[in-house]
Amino acid sequence: MTVALAVGQPAIASGAETAAGGRLLGVSPVIVRLRAEIATLGRAGFRAVLVQGESGVGKEIVAEALRAASARRRAPYEVFDCPAVPEDHLESELFGTARGAFPGAVDKPGALERAHGGTVFFDEIAAMRRDHQAKVLRTIEGKAFRRVGGTTGIVADVAVIAAAHEDLAVLAARNAFRHDLFYRLVHDGILTVPPLRERREDVAVLARDFGARTATRVDACALDALAEHDWPGNVRQLLTVLRVARRLGDGVVSGEAVEIALRRFPHPGRPPAPSRPPAGEAGPAPAPDFHAVTVRAQRRALLSAFEVAGGNKTAAGVLLGFHRSPGGGGADDGPLTEARRNLALRKFRYWSARLGVAPLLARAAAPLPAGAARAPERGGDEIVED
Repeated sequence: MTVALAVGQPAIASGAETAAGGRLLGVSPVIVRLRAEIATLGRAGFRAVLVQGESGVGKEIVAEALRAASARRRAPYEVFDCPAVPEDHLESELFGTARGAFPGAVDKPGALERAHGGTVFFDEIAAMRRDHQAKVLRTIEGKAFRRVGGTTGIVADVAVIAAAHEDLAVLAARNAFRHDLFYRLVHDGILTVPPLRERREDVAVLARDFGARTATRVDACALDALAEHDWPGNVRQLLTVLRVARRLGDGVVSGEAVEIALRRFPHPGRPPAPSRPPAGEAGPAPAPDFHAVTVRAQRRALLSAFEVAGGNKTAAGVLLGFHRSPGGGGADDGPLTEARRNLALRKFRYWSARLGVAPLLARAAAPLPAGAARAPERGGDEIVED
């Protein structure tokens, strides 16, 4: 037997309007454009949307903004943190349990039932096992599911917003994520949240908002120091540094406090910054930053390939070997099919965004002045589906 749930009284999930107020703050063109995309999707309605971006950029804020822009804004909202749920509990948390399913089990609705008529946000959906991904796909398609230990099929009306810090297209190409679920998630749209280093003009906006929310003065020297940082941890790292600097400065965020906070809390995976020698004393020459050297080399390789390929991202990706299958050992493992060209383009775009050179490539590919000509290229940046 299958039952369709009735939509009850709307319920707003507690904590949805959080410290950032569900607001996507910023004045940069990329954030203005992202807010416009969210408004358009919300008005049109959606069944499934994918939100992608590096860790710490604020994907959950984007999800909350999308829900708030939709007709489901006052309906139930469930946040399902995929990596935080133990694998042996995931089905019961997602689909619910029936009395007697296991010792101590009671009738309990899962996240999908609780969100009926509203929205479910799957945070870091790539962490979900493939068999669980298949069941999520069935739910998005409006098919019935059963509680753990239950016999009655349940159909829940939910909109799905999924987030990932990895490129799901690349994972799907590697069979590390289900192709069918990926294509269903992107059916209504992909929202890409840019890293903070690509929208530096928003750092001051976020810092001033932090000051307004915490009754803290953020001085001009602090804003200058914050603007010079690359923020590999994105907005999450920025807010952490501001909180620490506020404690160090007795309620005032100064430039000196920001510098101290940045040295105390380096980006994970990098060594702490060495302490400075006292004034007048010469310290040892600093060791080269291996990560920075590697990133610079990767950026040069991307830009060089883009130039050699005449601005054709697909060709640049092929030059860099992005078309090769994982585990190919660096060999040219077959003909250059459309699927491999697509893989080269997707990986080139991914690494361009990750290494912060996408804006440089966009400027390089800007239209030529009137009267100038550019040689036509076959293939361009077009993705051809298999």
